[in-house]
Amino acid sequence: MNGLRWISAAVLATGLVASACAGPQPTQGAGEGGSVSIVLYQKPKLFSPLEPAHGPDQQVMSLIYQSLMTSNPDLELVPQLAEKVDVNDDATEFTFHLRKGLKWSDGKPFSSADVLFTHQTLANPKSTSAASGNYQSVVGAKEVADGTEDSVAGLTAPDENTFVIRTASPNYGVLAQVGVYMIMPEHILGDKPLDQLAKDPFFSDPTVGLGPFQFVRYEVDQYVELKKNPNFPKPASVDKVFLKPVTADVATAQLGTGEMDIAPVAPSDRETLESFGTLNFQKSKEGGFVRVGMNLTQKRFQDARVRQGLLTGIDRESIVDSALPEVGVARNSSFDPSISGDGIEDYAYDPGRARQLLTEGGWDFGQTVKLAWIPGSNPDRDAAAVAIQSQLKEIGVNVELAQVDAGWSTEALAGPAFDMFMFGGGNYALDSWNVYTIVSCGTFFPNGGNNVRFCDPELDAKMKEANATADEAQRDKLYGEAAKIDNRQVPYLWLYSPGGLWAVSDKVRNFTPLSPTGGGFWQPENWQD
Repeated sequence: MNGLRWISAAVLATGLVASACAGPQPTQGAGEGGSVSIVLYQKPKLFSPLEPAHGPDQQVMSLIYQSLMTSNPDLELVPQLAEKVDVNDDATEFTFHLRKGLKWSDGKPFSSADVLFTHQTLANPKSTSAASGNYQSVVGAKEVADGTEDSVAGLTAPDENTFVIRTASPNYGVLAQVGVYMIMPEHILGDKPLDQLAKDPFFSDPTVGLGPFQFVRYEVDQYVELKKNPNFPKPASVDKVFLKPVTADVATAQLGTGEMDIAPVAPSDRETLESFGTLNFQKSKEGGFVRVGMNLTQKRFQDARVRQGLLTGIDRESIVDSALPEVGVARNSSFDPSISGDGIEDYAYDPGRARQLLTEGGWDFGQTVKLAWIPGSNPDRDAAAVAIQSQLKEIGVNVELAQVDAGWSTEALAGPAFDMFMFGGGNYALDSWNVYTIVSCGTFFPNGGNNVRFCDPELDAKMKEANATADEAQRDKLYGEAAKIDNRQVPYLWLYSPGGLWAVSDKVRNFTPLSPTGGGFWQPENWQD
């Protein structure tokens, strides 16, 4: 695999020791002040809305940036920087009425100019934005992409408190797909050359934001340090937040010593954690899922029967039962189960059937494939990788495991220079249109989230039909039909929705969890230490 950066066992062991020792300790106390230390399940890379979504980056960014819309703990879309949103009858015009009187952390006023700058930048492929493919339906986006216009006509700011998105056709999913992008400061970045913006040093040191906390520094591989934003409308009760990318075993140890306050944990570790007597446990809903992406530019993966066979050869229920008891659910579609329903193929574990499908699809049983994943902080993924290797070996598929670091994925996906890659995240319960970005012919990485280069015009057409349908029940029915196409084509090897179990120190109050693998944190200004 070209460009693969291997992580040896020795390096991993060294990393465990360093992570266990490094970083500031939380300040003990109650009420106002103090600090909170939180586990990041992987190392962050860059704190930029222009970059492809990366769970730990998104978690840090949710504390220092804000967006027009966001997801609440019940996986509902709710306003954040917007006070309210008006949608016209045919869902082609979306008017965001912004909250008034807001300031950036440096004291400069926030206005619709910031929103307009952000979305014009994200929509323009010249910015190398990973989001530009999601603006295809916006009036004028094609002209900008073609280079015949400099700005997207359908993105406007009629006054300082109003921002408008106009689409060429009905697009009910635009709120959940585009409205959730984090807003960048126009007064800091607005004069930077568009084609150089993604490389701007600001995104390594984003000290100006709209969130309840302000970026201080990132001690690489050790911790991200944030401080209270004095200009946030409701100043946070906690003075500092430290986010630490440590492995699961180190997190468990530090929860016991009090060095760590909040961590997503494996259900299998709960008994040990409960013995500490200092932790509370909370579950969170999960709108995304863990999957194995296959590089579909490789001919060997292009027959759907091959993908069906690989999926049938993985005992996903046993992985869930052993690694995620009570919270994990095996998955059979990119669509949320509330949409895909029960009338789809469940690809139950069947080694004989798996071998038959692979044979029919022309699989060469003498070849080897490499399965890459980022190890250490998601025990369920570590267990899944080992199980997949063992189970596929039983059906004659040779899998070589490749442990990679967080920086590997951008280069490998851009190539694409990988065989199979296990990853997770997303929020496909928020709106089914969010699935479009990971499966459509027009959202190949880096201009969208389709990391595997899957393309099925029939699926694209069905999703577009659903997204343009005003009646909610009919829209869900059409998405259900799209889910059947998706289920039959198997664009990803869906593994499971992991759910979330959080361990929270009993000295931390008002913490409400979201997904542990991305999406950010819910109302952190309310946390109390």
